Amino acid sequence: METETWIERVIINQLTTHDRRYKHDYGGVEETTDELLADCAELDAITAESEESGPELPSIEQMLTAEADLEPEVENTLKTLQERGLIERVRERKRLGPPLEMGDYGTTIVWKPTVEGRAEARAIREAYSAEVEALVESYDEKSDEFREEIISVAKTHGILPSHF
Repeated sequence: METETWIERVIINQLTTHDRRYKHDYGGVEETTDELLADCAELDAITAESEESGPELPSIEQMLTAEADLEPEVENTLKTLQERGLIERVRERKRLGPPLEMGDYGTTIVWKPTVEGRAEARAIREAYSAEVEALVESYDEKSDEFREEIISVAKTHGILPSHF
């Protein structure tokens, strides 16, 4: 794997997660900087909540705080991934504001994975699967410790869980 941080892996994974209904050659999805920032904040908040109190979803205030805290790091990571040729900038898109509130909210960049980025995503998912399989084999039954280990592995590999 070329990626080094969980934020890099979240971005690569989110840009290469596809709808399994489509069987043709898959080239990835396009996501904006704002969407990728929200994905990173969601994984960070979910894993922080899991470590502290259990499987509760973070509040909107917690998500907004997490996004604000992570924004500079995510933007730098996007630039780094672009320089390494794992993602590419597609275009800029007008940022949408709150419903029924007109105004200029600026623009956000739209990103998509490159061929190298899709190969990196494959490597990340294979490493994640191998670690999860090893964990499943090492625990006889599901426990809180097992759950914490799975959550840690998910964050390390930037895998945004669908549920806990």
